[in-house]
Amino acid sequence: MLRKLVQLVQNFAQSWEQPAHSGLHITIVGLLAFALFTAWVPTTFGHLPVLKVWEQQLQQPSHEVKRLGNLETAPVIFDGAPLFTLASPTVWDRSQPGNQLPVEIRSQQVEANLNRVIEGSFVHGNKDGILTNFDPQTLQVSVISLNDVPVIIAGDGYHSQPLKLVTVTHVDAEYNGQPVAALAEQWRSLIYQSLYAALMERSPEALSLHGKLGESLIVLAIMLGASVVLWLLQVPLKRRNRRLRLQQAAVAAEIYPEPSRGMTEFDLIALRARFLDSFQHQKTLQQQRRVVGFFRWLLAWAQVLVWTVGLILALTAFPWTRQYVRQFLGTPTTLLLIWFFTSLVSRLGSGLLHLLADAWVKFGAAAADDPQRDVLRISTILASIKPVKTVVVYGIGIIAALVYLGLPLSLVLTLAGIVGLALLLICQNFVRDGLMGCLILWEDQYAIGDVISTGQHTGLVERMNLRLTQLRHAGGLVSLANSSIAQVTNLTQNWQQRQEALHPKAIGPRATANGIANPFNGTDPFNGMDPFGGSDSGEPTASEG
Repeated sequence: MLRKLVQLVQNFAQSWEQPAHSGLHITIVGLLAFALFTAWVPTTFGHLPVLKVWEQQLQQPSHEVKRLGNLETAPVIFDGAPLFTLASPTVWDRSQPGNQLPVEIRSQQVEANLNRVIEGSFVHGNKDGILTNFDPQTLQVSVISLNDVPVIIAGDGYHSQPLKLVTVTHVDAEYNGQPVAALAEQWRSLIYQSLYAALMERSPEALSLHGKLGESLIVLAIMLGASVVLWLLQVPLKRRNRRLRLQQAAVAAEIYPEPSRGMTEFDLIALRARFLDSFQHQKTLQQQRRVVGFFRWLLAWAQVLVWTVGLILALTAFPWTRQYVRQFLGTPTTLLLIWFFTSLVSRLGSGLLHLLADAWVKFGAAAADDPQRDVLRISTILASIKPVKTVVVYGIGIIAALVYLGLPLSLVLTLAGIVGLALLLICQNFVRDGLMGCLILWEDQYAIGDVISTGQHTGLVERMNLRLTQLRHAGGLVSLANSSIAQVTNLTQNWQQRQEALHPKAIGPRATANGIANPFNGTDPFNGMDPFGGSDSGEPTASEG
């Protein structure tokens, strides 16, 4: 069946290759493949359609509910903190509970009853100015028996009818390992202490400038002070990054000439020599920018941490907003942590790749036939791998975030596969570019710093990744998709070995640059002359600052 499906998709894809219809055609193919996949592919368990399994997984209880065999438990959250845990028989199908009450629904009912005690719907007219439903001075919480089942109720001097809070069941007693009466008395004590503290926190004295309001103002002042300090720390880093960027621009301006109508062989040779001489300096500047960028990234996340902690403390100070702290500490903070660790892993991965590249240059390139070109090739491979690493790391981070939000892992992976297949069909040119880029790197056809000819363009490879190659030539900088390069001639590969055989006495970095200079003929235009005007420093003038 799958073979027939693939053959059908391939035949349908090949039958409509006109550019005007390619987008619509690919969309139809993707929808057809998705429909056939979700309708026909059975799962291993139960031989049910995939969408049915997804529906059952989405109907599972929330992450607050814990299933322990035939029992399910859920916490009762009051005033932003867990108070006690309820237990109920397991409800296997949430869509059809029947006469059973899911434990999370029971927990929500108890929380609503507790909140009725402290809400401000009833305003007392006494001189104390209590703005809560129940009076803390006359609050009473007791246990009564209703149909031989303990029930915890609450009352005060202003309410003639008591308020039912929670019913203590035998399932609760079984889960907590206590008799029903003992558990009811324990819960009564916890409820009274929590309700009394919550009512007192809502009194005018507690909300005055000497109470919660003053605490929130102190937290706000500390948060603003820390934000100013972090901003001041970022200012010199921004200036340093700007200076490094200007130095890189100055070095590039010294290397690359202004676009002209023509560029001779001598110009290409001189361009490559300047590029090789400034390569290490450019690499050093880029490393310094990475270090500065890492510290700027740390300070930015420190700023986020200050704001997050300040917001949490401000919400905790007032009882009306304290219930939102748990929500804020839950999903948003976890998503921020996933984002932080994803970005951290990406940056550490980049640093690890650079360390491996430096180690290879230090221990491996010295024994190579052409050490200088091996260094350039390693830099080319590194520049091509880093975007792939970034996509993989952030893709895993997005999957982790979706799984935390409640989507089943199987659903996320299946959707990722479908989206990936659709992208492969839509972005076929990018796929071809990437495959061609891998072949270029694997076969070592050319690397950064080589002078190549593609038939239409001849120039210096300034930048390369898996998708495109950028050449510097007479007309400026030209970008070529890797899949469009049908034939390439590398004019600089193995220069050093040939010139060392012809000039065995040439030593040193300048002699090496002169010895490998001209790939077009057997003469050396740099023999006895310096393209930099007599300077043997090997670095452009702009790099001195």
